[in-house]
Amino acid sequence: MKTLYIAFDIFPRAKGSSSHIASMVTALERTFGAVELICLGTPEMPAYQREGGIEIYRFRKLHRDLLARATAFAQFVAQRVHSLRGSLTLSVFRDPWGGYPLLRATPGCPVIFEVNALPTWELGYSRPALAANAALRAKLGDMERRCLREAARVLCVSSVTRDALAGLGVHRAKIDVIPNEARDLFFAPPGGPSPIPALDSGKWFAYIGSLQSWQGVEAIIDAFALAAPDCEDSRMLILHSGQARLARPVERAIARRQLGGRILLHPPLDPEGVAGVLQRVRFTVVPLADTPRNTVQGCCPVKMIESMAAAAPVIASDLAVCREWLQDGTEGLLAAPGGTRDWALAIRRLMRDEPLRRSLSQGARRRAEACFAPPVIQRQLEQQFLTAAGGGNR
Repeated sequence: MKTLYIAFDIFPRAKGSSSHIASMVTALERTFGAVELICLGTPEMPAYQREGGIEIYRFRKLHRDLLARATAFAQFVAQRVHSLRGSLTLSVFRDPWGGYPLLRATPGCPVIFEVNALPTWELGYSRPALAANAALRAKLGDMERRCLREAARVLCVSSVTRDALAGLGVHRAKIDVIPNEARDLFFAPPGGPSPIPALDSGKWFAYIGSLQSWQGVEAIIDAFALAAPDCEDSRMLILHSGQARLARPVERAIARRQLGGRILLHPPLDPEGVAGVLQRVRFTVVPLADTPRNTVQGCCPVKMIESMAAAAPVIASDLAVCREWLQDGTEGLLAAPGGTRDWALAIRRLMRDEPLRRSLSQGARRRAEACFAPPVIQRQLEQQFLTAAGGGNR
C-alpha cells in the first residue's frame, strides 16, 4: 500500500509552492512510508526519480496554452492512477487538474483536497481572457465542487481561504487551516560565507519572492525611494524567481527612482542560499497588494515565515493573511498596503531603531518556533492524514 500526492506544479523550483509540496510529501512518507508524487517538470528534469520512500513521476511536455497543458496533465494523472487502483491508502491533491481524474479512477479511496487556490479564482487575475469564457468557468466550477464535495478533508494555509471556501458551501467543520512550514535550515544558527558577497557591506533589507503585480514590489521601491535619503548606507535586495519578463517592469521602476546604486536585483538562490541571505539582512518586507488574490483567495507567505524562523524581522502589509501569523509591534511591523509613506516610515524605524529591531527579531523567532517549525506542522499533518485514511471520504 502507498499514498499519493498530485500537484499541477513544477517540482522542485525556487517558489514557495515547492517548499510546501516538500513538506506535505515528507509528512506522508513519515506517516505511511511509500509515497508517489505526480507533478509537472521541465524537459531537463528526470521523468522518474526516487528519493528514499518517495517516487516522483513528472509530466514534462510543454504547452504554451494553460488549458492544453492542464488537460494533458489530467490525462497523465488518469493513466498513472489507473495502475495504482486498489493500492492507495490515501491520496492528496492540490487542484482539480489532478483531483478530478483521481476521483473518477479510484472511487472509495480516501482523499484530501489541499486548496491553495481554485482555478476559477485564479483566472480573474492571471488569465482575464479565459475568465470571460462563461462556459469554461462553469465547467471548472463543476470540477471544483466535485473535488470539494468528495474530499474527506479540505486543508488550506489561511483563514481567509477557509472563509472563501465556506462561502462556496463547504462545511466549516470539514476545513482545517495549517500554515506553511519553515524548514530546519531556516532555524539554524548563522554560518558559512555569504551567498551574495555584496551583503557583507552596508545595511540591507530584502524582498524575496516572485514579481507579479499582486506582490506589491513596485510599491516598496517607491517607499524605499522616500526613505533612502534619511537612511545612509541602506540597501535593498530583491531576490526574485528568475522570470525575465516580470523583472523588466521592476528594473524600470528602479531606474525611474534612480536607485540603481541602492537596489540589487538578484536571480533566485537555492534554499540554503536564501537562509544565508536571511541571516545577513536587517529585516525583510512582504508588501502584498490589496487585491482579491490576497484578500479573497488568501495565502500564507512562505518567505514571511522563513524570515521569522531566521529571526529576521518582517514588515508586512496590514492584511488579514499577514495579521493571522504576525502580531504588529511584537513580531514585526504592519504597514498599509500600497501606502508609500507608511512603508517608508516603517523602513526608517527598523533601519534606525536597533533595540526595536532586536525585540521584533526575538518575537518573530518565538512565533516561528510555536507555529511554523517542522515538528509542529508535521504533527498536524499526520493527524489529518490518519483521520482521512481511517474514515474514508464518501
